Amino acid sequence: MEQNRYIAEHKNAVLPPEMTDEIDLTDVFRQLWVKRRFILKVTGIFLLLGIFIAFFSPVKYTTNCTVVSQTGKSGSNSNLGGLAALMGVNIGAIGIGETLSPSVYPQIVKSVPFTREIMQTPIMVERSEGEEIRLYDYYTNKQYQPFNLIGNIKKYTIGLPGVLIGSTRGNDKQVQVLSSDTVSLPTLSKEEERVYQIIQSSMQLTLNPKEGYITISYSFPEAEAAARITDQVRKTLEKYVTRFKSEKAEDNLAFVAQSFKDAQTDFLDKQNKLASFQDTNRGLTTASARATEQRLRSEYDVAFTVYNELAKQLEQAKLAVKETKPVLTVIEPVVVPVQKSAPRRSLILIGFLFLGLIVATGWVLVKPFVMEISRGIRQSQD
Repeated sequence: MEQNRYIAEHKNAVLPPEMTDEIDLTDVFRQLWVKRRFILKVTGIFLLLGIFIAFFSPVKYTTNCTVVSQTGKSGSNSNLGGLAALMGVNIGAIGIGETLSPSVYPQIVKSVPFTREIMQTPIMVERSEGEEIRLYDYYTNKQYQPFNLIGNIKKYTIGLPGVLIGSTRGNDKQVQVLSSDTVSLPTLSKEEERVYQIIQSSMQLTLNPKEGYITISYSFPEAEAAARITDQVRKTLEKYVTRFKSEKAEDNLAFVAQSFKDAQTDFLDKQNKLASFQDTNRGLTTASARATEQRLRSEYDVAFTVYNELAKQLEQAKLAVKETKPVLTVIEPVVVPVQKSAPRRSLILIGFLFLGLIVATGWVLVKPFVMEISRGIRQSQD
């Protein structure tokens, strides 16, 4: 009887959250419905914030250029290597027309000398009044830049400590450092360092080793200027790679020329020895004399073959130095973009809408637990 009475008394009792693993969805929806006005207000505030960010964020256009690197190596050096081996020389590592591997291109693009050349790119923007300016001038002179409300708000809110620290340090520039051998080292001023970071964040080089192509892109507030900068990045990269190729060709020419000179000296020496022996041994009556002549003729033939082949390779090396074939083939040229790449207003609005809905809903569901915890803390303190 007592057990039945205990069950009847506690039949409608509500178990605390820690005593049940089930969630009453009806109660959850009831709480959300009761707080619907709060949820709508919070979601509306986030939506207004999204609208503000979407319409006042700086506009950017992104241009792309797709190129293929000509990394083929000439196979004409195999004969030269085999013949030069007869002279005790190994030239297997030297290649006419050898080019840089595309995997090195990102490091070239990130280098200080490369970025400095991009800083000098002539562009024309709306605020330059029809005159060409350097990309460096655009990033360092605010009169050429459109007003950026979001950027100014970030600068004087989140970035205020950085502004204060920068103002206390002043605008001292780095001093150019000279090494012990009087060779100047590349240095950047603080202004150049800031422009360097902006250019690196706006420029992107993507390798696709599977398909074998390279994509170069640049983002800029104006479409035509973005296209011009992207094309300049491609030309500068091609210049660096071509310079490496020409340097390798010139080194190869110097090596082949020296090898040819040595082979010529050796050939003339063997030729003179053979001719001198033949002049002094006209009859060749003894077997030893015939053996000596055969040995000298064999040495002469080998020297002549090496000399003749090196003469051909010397001409090929000279042609390789004069060769001006581009090492980057353009597959997709730069085109002035029509559509903006940023800001993506629709995505920003949808993102802030869902963010506001999630924040408001989460607060409604979590608030009772927070209130319960705070109440327990106050009771324990009392």
